[in-house]
Amino acid sequence: MRRYLRILLPILVVALVIVVVLSRCNSNTPIIGSSDANTQTSSSQGSSSTNDTQNSTAAELITIEYNPTATGIYIARDGSIKSAEITDFSNEGFDKPRYDLETLRSYVTEWVDSYNQAKEKKSVSIESIELKDNAATLILNYDSINSFIDFQGADFGVTSLKIGSSEFAARNFALSGLKDKDGNNVTPIDALQDESVTVVAVSGSCLISFAGEVKFLSRSLTLVDANTVRVSSKSDAFIIFK
Repeated sequence: MRRYLRILLPILVVALVIVVVLSRCNSNTPIIGSSDANTQTSSSQGSSSTNDTQNSTAAELITIEYNPTATGIYIARDGSIKSAEITDFSNEGFDKPRYDLETLRSYVTEWVDSYNQAKEKKSVSIESIELKDNAATLILNYDSINSFIDFQGADFGVTSLKIGSSEFAARNFALSGLKDKDGNNVTPIDALQDESVTVVAVSGSCLISFAGEVKFLSRSLTLVDANTVRVSSKSDAFIIFK
């Protein structure tokens, strides 16, 4: 009996190895074990949950377009800036129009091109020039806060402007004296709980519109509407929007 076992055992081992190899080479045979499959399922479910959260967060971030009705600036979440200059006029009583669109466009284009050439990059660009209802409207885009301040910040009454995330603001802004849109006092900790907000520190005298809804602002500032604030402050005042 032992002799037969000694003969058969090597044969059985070789046969078993061949079966295992063939099973692994068979494309129709799954190589993933049950524990691996569970891990993949959990990972897939986690990914779906993450995507749902991201989609939910994105849905909450409502972007408000800039349709200015008065001279001011517009700040997006990424820190990009637009400015709008609106000048009321009337051509009544004049032999020829005081404001001609082509003349105005030529003047502004020369003004912007001259600045960009001096900076050796396209820091400022023209978004639109319009003459309508006895008003001339010029909207410009800037590649950075510094470009806006340097180009015509003083003309808009802006003396200082900084933009950052809630985390950046917590570390770099001396937040204090905040209120919500209903005028209730709010602590900086409560105001920055939502990590998706954008925080603006500004000094000067100007009208600022934002890409989202204003949630909190310094008590010294005036909330004009859901996304617009009138600033009048010699030191940094704060607006938090989402």
